[in-house]
Amino acid sequence: MHGHADARRGTGWLGPYVRLGACASAFLCVSARASAAQDNPAIRSAVQLAAEGRGDSARRIVAAELAKAHPGSRDYVEALFWHGRLAASADSAEDDLRHVALDYSNSKWADDALLHLAELAMAGGNPTGALQLAERLRSDYPGSALRPSAALWGGRAAFDLGNPAAACALLDSARAEGADDIEFENQVAFYRSRCTAAVLQPPPAPDTASASGGDTTRHAAAAPPRKEPVAAGAPAPSRGPQFEVQVAAVRSRTQAQTIAHRVERSGERARIVTGRDGLLRVRAGPYVSRKDADAAVERLRRLLHGHPIVVSLP
Repeated sequence: MHGHADARRGTGWLGPYVRLGACASAFLCVSARASAAQDNPAIRSAVQLAAEGRGDSARRIVAAELAKAHPGSRDYVEALFWHGRLAASADSAEDDLRHVALDYSNSKWADDALLHLAELAMAGGNPTGALQLAERLRSDYPGSALRPSAALWGGRAAFDLGNPAAACALLDSARAEGADDIEFENQVAFYRSRCTAAVLQPPPAPDTASASGGDTTRHAAAAPPRKEPVAAGAPAPSRGPQFEVQVAAVRSRTQAQTIAHRVERSGERARIVTGRDGLLRVRAGPYVSRKDADAAVERLRRLLHGHPIVVSLP
């Protein structure tokens, strides 16, 4: 269980009632409680400076720690995480946090990075992405103390997507799992107040009287227009591959090749991508649809017992 979980569940960064304009920089809305959870004293000092509104000083400290840390080390991942958390822009924050979630998925910061990415997605008007990230955190990190917060953000996203049943189920999970935090319970209750019987009521059944010979004029007028058949021989519109599944990020080429061979023996195609940070990323695919990529994630998780994740091709 992460030591910083309480700060994340309570009044942490971009809490449920916070709008982007509520702080001088949305990415500096760091509670003082979070500053006590850092392993590196320099990072702890930077987080405290950020909480006091001294964002530039905080970012300089974190950047210096990131520059001197060995890529892949515990200090490096911690500095990378906070480099994203204290970023001055959403794009910079997303790049760093996605790097943590993708390439260091076994680190103590990975679930936290996923949660912040979900918050960023919601702030950026992308509830679909927010819901996927929240559900990924809950499925891949079953022991995480951040599961209640992920359920809260997932519930908010599901409401935005017009799926109140899923939203209320997630909020029920958030309420049950976060029952030891009164403030968090109040936040959940604020959104769960929308879970009324009227919202969750299923759509009305079809008008059987009309269907059995009654007045069908109104229903006929509302029927969608008939689609013309596609001309024989006309090529169907198609899109090329859009996604890959990243299964590992390692430094040893031998290790990367071993993982790639295991992927290929399972029937998937694999390739090794060298990043600017020197990490060798093993990816399976490509896949035309997100559905195909998600299915591959499940197969590869069973095969490799890791945390494969879908990535979009440029």
